[in-house]
Amino acid sequence: MVVMEILEMVLEEEEDTCNRLEDLVLRLEVARVTKKNRSRTQQIVPCTVSQLMSAIQTEDIFRIGEVELSQVTVVGVIKDSEKAPTNILYKLDDMTAPAMDVRQWVDTDEAGSENIVVPPGTYVKVAGHLRSFQNNKSLVAFKIMPLEDMNELTSHMLEVVQAHLLLNKPQSLPGGSALALRTSMQNEGGAVGIYAGANDALMNGLTNQQSQVLNLIRNCREQEGMSIDYMKRTLKNMNIVAIKQAVEFLSNEGHIYSTVDEDHFRSTDAE
Repeated sequence: MVVMEILEMVLEEEEDTCNRLEDLVLRLEVARVTKKNRSRTQQIVPCTVSQLMSAIQTEDIFRIGEVELSQVTVVGVIKDSEKAPTNILYKLDDMTAPAMDVRQWVDTDEAGSENIVVPPGTYVKVAGHLRSFQNNKSLVAFKIMPLEDMNELTSHMLEVVQAHLLLNKPQSLPGGSALALRTSMQNEGGAVGIYAGANDALMNGLTNQQSQVLNLIRNCREQEGMSIDYMKRTLKNMNIVAIKQAVEFLSNEGHIYSTVDEDHFRSTDAE
């Protein structure tokens, strides 16, 4: 009886060690891919799960057609969730392909929104990096946002079509037409435009004020990020309401994320 108990303890310790090693390998892989991504053009491309699953990988670079993927967004429903000590694993379904694994790393030292498990049945927007481990594609999420309005699902699908048309064939769109298209879609609320690189004239689909805030935050090298108070003092042409609206938009679209509190932000492509 004692021998059996000892064997069970040994097996449990070995299983725990294997899990920790697998967790370490995943973290190293994510860090390596993320560092490689930062050296390439940063663009957040709206996608479907089907597109991500069919993306072609060359070394550490993923492509959908002619579109090189660095950061992506996907909208779908959480089918399952599993919390581990260092990460949360979700199954995300957008009805275009089998559910995709989405892994979000959590900070074990402090409580935060990233540590809260999103319950199954919740429609969310995920911003993250596509990666492949042992031939299985998945997303490493840096932001998971529950949808407040189901129109966001329809909007995302329109963004997917728009983004891939522009990114695949930028040369076929005259500058004037592209600029007119951007202006038209911004007049509808500025929801489109989380992708960049298709055409310089598109300015990432951001308004002038949003671009000013994003560029300011991108220049911040502090680990705690940039405070809204500092933005207010620096951007003399913008009032605090406009700055907060721009920050909220950029955060929801995956361009920036909060750090030490809800008033400090860093760019998602910061070194």
